[in-house]
Amino acid sequence: MKKILSLLISTILIAALVTGCSSSNNSKTSQNGTSSGQNSKITITVMQSKTEIQSDLQTIIDDYNKSQDKVEVKLLGTSGDNFATVLQSQFSASPEKAPTIFTIAGPDTPKFQPYMAEIKNSKAAEMLADGVKDDVTVDGKLYGLPSAVEGYGLIYNKNLFKEANIDPASITSIDALVNACEKLSKLNGVVKPIAFAKETYFSFIHPFNWAFAVDPNYKTDIEKLDKGQITMKDIPSVVQWIKDMDRIKPYTNSALDSYDDQVAGFASGKYAMIHQGDWVQSVLDQDKPNFDYGIIPFPTGGNTKLAVGTATAWRVNKYATPEQQKAAIEFLDWLITSDKGQEYSADTLKFIPAYKGVKAPKAPLAAEVAQYVDKGQIIPWVYNNYFPNGIDVDGSNVIQKYYAGLIKNDDQFLSELTNVWVQDAGK
Repeated sequence: MKKILSLLISTILIAALVTGCSSSNNSKTSQNGTSSGQNSKITITVMQSKTEIQSDLQTIIDDYNKSQDKVEVKLLGTSGDNFATVLQSQFSASPEKAPTIFTIAGPDTPKFQPYMAEIKNSKAAEMLADGVKDDVTVDGKLYGLPSAVEGYGLIYNKNLFKEANIDPASITSIDALVNACEKLSKLNGVVKPIAFAKETYFSFIHPFNWAFAVDPNYKTDIEKLDKGQITMKDIPSVVQWIKDMDRIKPYTNSALDSYDDQVAGFASGKYAMIHQGDWVQSVLDQDKPNFDYGIIPFPTGGNTKLAVGTATAWRVNKYATPEQQKAAIEFLDWLITSDKGQEYSADTLKFIPAYKGVKAPKAPLAAEVAQYVDKGQIIPWVYNNYFPNGIDVDGSNVIQKYYAGLIKNDDQFLSELTNVWVQDAGK
């Protein structure tokens, strides 16, 4: 009897151990985020910089997770203004544990380049508009998918244009813009046909971007300019830009208004046009102008394309496992190209798409920017990756002297601008 009882107990203990090991193995999750059980999922993480969309993005991710059973997407917290610093610390500590998907664009991009995986086999990549590819391309390879774009140019009052008998589509040269300004200046209530804001990006960076964006050799020219091998006077598109600015200068507010006053002046009819971007939409929604408005390119040198750039871009961590990278691209493709994802991107996140044939937000300026993107009528934000640090302030000082009449001629303007550019490039 004792032998039988002993054998029975031994059998139960062995069975328990086997069951425990099996349970442990089935629930064990490997470092690459893949659970090895029967209902295993690949886990990927997302970290992005825009605090204002965090809550909505969580809702979107929850919906995606419910829509399929292969991938679990987890949204990490964001840190707003300190985002790049926090993200850098995570990659420095342990790249393989850093976010699978992260956002970055602009001047901070180069420092994160070593952590970016090349984007391959992506449906969204095939739909990417040509004019924004440069923002996410290095040495001919794609290293990101823009989450959204923004565009700027001349935002104009359609009612005043109609009153002055001006067809906005006809403004394809500085001559045409000057003629339009002459007509607009004669209308009751119009103080100045065009207004620039005085903040550094609005008075200098955005306007001066046109000078390089229309230059087919801007990368080579800027590289030589940085090294002091050429001056601004040696770049035809830059010379043309300052000549064009000379033509419209009498019709401007000399960039004396703050951003808020500039947009408010436009909403009140004080200014017929403002040099601004689609980001003014929220301010205009509050001001509720009693007229329709649209956006057209600044026609320096006969330019007919809008300046459009990547607000930020989704990047994939190259230190994530191949399975995680594949799952990351599949999630981004869903967000950008699927019917449900397009609805979320346009209607919930208010993203202006960087992709052809993709749904755009219904807001007036966003819709028009999206049309330019869809038609490929866009030129890049060169300053994002190629302007030297500090030129926003130093260049703005030069342009303010120009408006104030403290610069005698174009040669002096270009000389002073060359000097501060080379100085900033050498820092």
